[in-house]
Amino acid sequence: MKKYFYTLFIIFANLHLYAIEIDDKTSKFSILEKSSLFVDTTNLLSREQLRDDFFVKNTKATLGLGFVAQSSLWIKFTLKNTSPKPIQKVLEYANVVTENIQLYYDDTVIYDGMWNIHPQRESLRPSFVIDLDSYEEKTFYIQAHSKISTLIAKLVLWEKDDFVKHDYKHKTYIFIFFSVIATLLVYNFMLLVFTKDRAYLYYVLYLASVIFFQLNYLGVSQFYLFSSTLSILISKASMIYISFLIMTIVLFTREFLNTAQFKKIDFVLKFYLYITPVIALLSYDNFLFDLNIIAFFIPLGIFTVMSAFYALFHGVKQAKYYVIGWSFVIFSLLLMNLRTIGVFDISKYFSYVNEFAFVLEALLFSIALAHRIKVLTEEKNKADKELIEIQKNEKNRLEEVVNEKTKDLKSALQEKDILYKELNHRVKNNLQMILSLIKLQIGKSKSENTKDELGITKSRINSISSLYESLNLQNKESKADTLAYFTNIIQDIQIGFEKKVKIAYDIRYNLSINQMLYCGLILNELVVNSFKYAFKKEGEIYIGLFKKDALIYFTIEDNGRGFKQEESQSLGLIIVKTLAQKQLFGTLDIDSGKGTKTTIIWEENE
Repeated sequence: MKKYFYTLFIIFANLHLYAIEIDDKTSKFSILEKSSLFVDTTNLLSREQLRDDFFVKNTKATLGLGFVAQSSLWIKFTLKNTSPKPIQKVLEYANVVTENIQLYYDDTVIYDGMWNIHPQRESLRPSFVIDLDSYEEKTFYIQAHSKISTLIAKLVLWEKDDFVKHDYKHKTYIFIFFSVIATLLVYNFMLLVFTKDRAYLYYVLYLASVIFFQLNYLGVSQFYLFSSTLSILISKASMIYISFLIMTIVLFTREFLNTAQFKKIDFVLKFYLYITPVIALLSYDNFLFDLNIIAFFIPLGIFTVMSAFYALFHGVKQAKYYVIGWSFVIFSLLLMNLRTIGVFDISKYFSYVNEFAFVLEALLFSIALAHRIKVLTEEKNKADKELIEIQKNEKNRLEEVVNEKTKDLKSALQEKDILYKELNHRVKNNLQMILSLIKLQIGKSKSENTKDELGITKSRINSISSLYESLNLQNKESKADTLAYFTNIIQDIQIGFEKKVKIAYDIRYNLSINQMLYCGLILNELVVNSFKYAFKKEGEIYIGLFKKDALIYFTIEDNGRGFKQEESQSLGLIIVKTLAQKQLFGTLDIDSGKGTKTTIIWEENE
């Protein structure tokens, strides 16, 4: 008798004693940590061959098994409808790249996954509709298997209307991301056509590979573009298009940083450039390597950023934009690789890290282009001075040489002037295109948080656009009307807030064009923060700019509630600190006791 009782205890010890109780209001409910799991290491067992004692309890909301091509994951859970009426729920399997998913209940089997997208599915991620009669209790089994990609499981139970909103929000973020990246690709392609610069060629190829990679990684291509057969073929070749992305990064790095002058760095980059296609071909359909091989490229991401620091230290000025912009992208790709090999899943904390990093990179490279225009302006002014000096000193002694030089220099000046105007015009137009896309999305978005974040992004880009409007009006001057530029930025910010805020200007100095860009971005970040957090309904903001001796003083002060600096780690404050210290090479002081007063001081070094 004791032996019989002990056997029953062992059998039922690994089973859930109670069903998961739900009703018509249950939504956004995590199922996995209330389920039982079994890993079939042979991937051969059918539903009928499973026994209850195979399953063990699970306590994790997300389960990552890494690359287990020969295994399948079984998930078992029981749902009980506690309401007196029938209910319908949507079960979301929140991992789009899982290749094969089967849902079993009663005598029904439903197939889904990247290789078997359900015909009635309307969401990017796999999902199943579940019906329960009043007080009905039903047991479900899910079998998940991935041969090529990592096996990650997460189950969320939704009320149908909530799931539609959740999926719409997810698609909205994806649409914004692809809109910005596609706009940036077209813009850089036009610059490539005009300048014939190889750096733009590699950057255009990089953006194209980013779009293709993200289309597959986010499940967009499998859902909207590819058939099941083509989706299988593309997923088997995952390492090929990942390798193309890596190769474009390496090519752009070598060209942008001019690594040919640093032989050891260039040798390492060439090594990755040559070995990457070989690895890609040997990884097709896990022929010799599975996707664990991407761990081989993690040191490359770290090495490229370190190479940029080295180039910056050795006088490559444009390397500073590479360090800032590409650090975001490389870091996000490293996080994605860590998630792919099952080491760390960043999606638990932030689902759109890659997209966020690429958009930041786009904004920072807009600043880099402004710097490029500044360099062209300096070269034009330098050529003007050389022309005048030659005409004064060598007119009599070297008349033929002077005439020849004059002809060449005038030709160069004309080309640079055309390039200057064209770049300025294209930058302004494309910034306006990006602003229009963001405004369109703000109008369509139903989420206030999304509108708020998009509004902040619009305001930052608008501060850059305002500068280019000033350049169009005053492109013959080294300094533009700073008060008018600041006024345009403030007026654009005021439109987005229904608060009575008095603005006091004390502008006694006109900034140079490049300094106006950085100060405009700083002004935008600080004034937006004052409108959002400093005032409830009304307040005052003072904006001062003056020069004393060889120093420039820039002050933004409000009479609001202030804030605790040690608790503030916002992106806006990071941008302000970076621009003040790294671009203006100045000091930043923030007094947030009574109200907030920010003072930036730097040397006039024009």
